[in-house]
Amino acid sequence: MKPVEENTSQPAFYTVSEIRRILRIGRNNAYKLVSRNDFPAIHVGNRIIIPVDLFLLWVNKQATGRNGGDKNGR
Repeated sequence: MKPVEENTSQPAFYTVSEIRRILRIGRNNAYKLVSRNDFPAIHVGNRIIIPVDLFLLWVNKQATGRNGGDKNGR
């Protein structure tokens, strides 16, 4: 993972709402997803943030089936 830089045009982290929009999933499914052990979520107080780099790696692993589970990530 790259170090977080202050003046970047791309965000370093996504919110759960942004993950919902990107994946086109509902609120309940988004919160189920971020509570999974294999999903790269960081809990900061009552906020949940997702590092962009790790999220993209996770998506690629899910798409290629290299996550140790089936293609649905289970």
